[in-house]
Amino acid sequence: MILKIKSKFSAAHKLPGYNGECSNLHGHTWQVVFEIEGNVGQSGMVYDFKLLKAMLKEALPDHKYLNDFIENPTAENICQMLFDKVSAQLAEKKLVLKTLEVWENEDAAAIIKK
Repeated sequence: MILKIKSKFSAAHKLPGYNGECSNLHGHTWQVVFEIEGNVGQSGMVYDFKLLKAMLKEALPDHKYLNDFIENPTAENICQMLFDKVSAQLAEKKLVLKTLEVWENEDAAAIIKK
């Protein structure tokens, strides 16, 4: 079974070495879409959505300066960082992060599929 969770976070960054406006400090309201795979348990659920949403929200760098976490915080690198972090947390719960989408605006995203 696949569960899909959407979340948002706001964060600032700049792209070092980039030849353009994105080399300046700026921010986005990022949208993140998680697709999580697991087995339906005795409860009839893969995992409680309320608990899952709280765990995923905690993993997001909301109102942070992304350059403090990632040397070159492109959408692709942010996607990889979140995928690694969330995958490890979900594995402890016997869940698998199948797909992660990080949307920097309404028409541009980086996507990892396992």
